[in-house]
This record gives sequence, structure tokens and C-alpha cells, in this order.
Amino acid sequence: MSHQHVTTFPHDPILDLDPWVGQRQASFRFELFDGASGMALGDITPIRNASLTHDTTRTIKRQLSIDLGVADTAAINTVTDRIRVFMVFPNGTEYPLGQYMFTDASRQVFTSGRLGNMILNDEMFLVDQQIEQGIDGANKAIIEVMETTLSGLDITFTAEPTPYLSVQSWGIGEFRGSVLEALSIMGDYFSPWFDNGGTLRFIRTFNPEGRLADFDWDTGNQVIRDSIVETDDLLVAPNRFIVVSNAVDDEASEIVGIADVPVNAPHSIPNRGFVLPEVVDLQVSEASQAQAVAQGLVNRFTIFERVSISTAPDPRHDSYNVIHWQGQHWMELAWGLPLVEGGQMSHLLRKAYTSD
Repeated sequence: MSHQHVTTFPHDPILDLDPWVGQRQASFRFELFDGASGMALGDITPIRNASLTHDTTRTIKRQLSIDLGVADTAAINTVTDRIRVFMVFPNGTEYPLGQYMFTDASRQVFTSGRLGNMILNDEMFLVDQQIEQGIDGANKAIIEVMETTLSGLDITFTAEPTPYLSVQSWGIGEFRGSVLEALSIMGDYFSPWFDNGGTLRFIRTFNPEGRLADFDWDTGNQVIRDSIVETDDLLVAPNRFIVVSNAVDDEASEIVGIADVPVNAPHSIPNRGFVLPEVVDLQVSEASQAQAVAQGLVNRFTIFERVSISTAPDPRHDSYNVIHWQGQHWMELAWGLPLVEGGQMSHLLRKAYTSD
């Protein structure tokens, strides 16, 4: 019997598929609501091909695809309406899976009516529009600049504390998502995302190896063993990240931060025998910030040993989850969820490395 690894999520015998769980029953609920007032408009029922994807490499992390019947297609106002998704269990427990805006819609015309083929994105679609006023972020706290960037939008956001300053400004017409991504890098954050509850989140970068795992896949029956595919970029992956600041005019006082991938990574400098640098030109205000950003880039982009795995659907997955599997820690970079129980949830993970 394998030893259960301590995780941030309490062990759930149903979701974690303990050996005595032969099968489970669940469904998905799609709640239509008015985007302006928040008023619920009732549930809709996709007729087929409902799926949800999450990808940390995209500005808009989540996309929902649904096909709708005649009645639902006619009832929806794609301009104003939005959808909340829930995974529902027979005991009444509902797990939220985010809320979404219509971004593309086509309708197949039949004599019986129109069938809708709908694409929805999370509310980063609302955020990532061109700014109408310039943003002066010079020598200001990064969270303060985030608040300015997001002011006037009907969203909720949270950001973990960061001590660093912004030294950059943006003019009219810049896309807000690009501004937030730049602030995230300068503040040592992962790329922001809307979570399962609909909150825009900014979390500081971290090495998964030093974190308590969210999920333990070495116990239970989650992993479908015939679906494992391994890939890597080890032959071309950088093993040193160098941040050079262009925020100073005096070359003699140039600000530089340097961080190497952990020494036990297969492509580390000791293992390869030479340096493969990745030089990033950014605006940062001091050497400590440049060093933190360089280390943050290591945490963001050391993704070179990856594995694709399928499991049973699990609504607890969100973004940057840490997973304990095969005795090691992995970070989740992307997942795909067919919104029908019995389907297989796909996951893209990257291996964590220690500095030991």
C-alpha cells in the first residue's frame, strides 16, 4: 500500500479515486446570467461537444466551447449574457469552474431552427482591450499600477505582496493584458489568470519543488496509465537567465540579475558543461529586483521536461497547481476538461528541480 503524500487539498475519497471507488456519478451545470446586472437567467443544456481548456501560456487562459440546441440558441443574447460552469455531484456539492463571455458564435440553420456553435473566453477577454488613457507607472508600487490598470472594470482581483517598483509607462492603445504581463514579470509574478471562482489572481513565482503539493497522484487511481507521453526541450533549453535593465542611462551603473536553473536539472550548467544564456532586456529599478526577476524567469520558464497525462475529471484544478507524482513534484501548465462525466481530463505538467 502506497504512502499518502500530504497535500493542500484534503484527501477526497471520490475525487481522488480511492481503490475501493469503482465508479462515480457527476454532471455539469451551465448557468446563464446577465453580464451587466449579474442576474441569473436560468440554466442551459449543451447538446454535445462541451469542453473547457486552461493554458498558462495564453493571455486569456481559459476557453469554453459548447454546442446548443434550438431553444437555448434562441434564448441567448451573446452580447450581454455570460455563463458560469459548475461540476455537480449527487450529494448536492457543486464545484465552480469559472465564468465566461461569448467571443465567437455561429449558427447552423435548419427548418426546425438554429443550432449554436459557441466559443466563450474567461473574463480576461474583458480585461485585455486597448487602454483609452496612458498609464504612468514610473517609480510606483507595482500593485498600485495594477489597480490603476484595472480601474473601471467590473472585476475582482487579488495580488500577493511584492516589494518592487514599476519604472515603465504605457501609452493609449496598448493592450491591457500586455501591461499586466509586464507588471507581472517586474513584480516576480506568474502570468495572471481568472480562477475557478472568477477572481483575477496574481501569485509570486515559486519553485514547485519547495511547495506543498496540491494533489498526490501516487495514491489512488487518478492517472490513466496508457495515456502518458513525455517530451522535452533539453538540447536547446537555456540554463542561465540574465535580466538587463534599460532603465538607467549610465552604462557604468547598469543593473543586471543572473539566475541559473537548479544544478540537478538535466540541462544545468554543471551537467551540460557550458552556459546557454537567455538575456532579457527589462525596465527594473534596482539590482535586487533584477535578481528576483531573473529567478522568477527560471521558475516561469524551466519547463523543459514535460509529461502529458490523462485522469478522471477533477474540478479542483485551477492554475499553477503542484502535483506529486512518481515521487517527484510537477507544476501543471495546462489542462483540458470534457464537460461530461466519464470523459478523460488531460494535463500538461513540467518537472520540478531542486538546487541540491
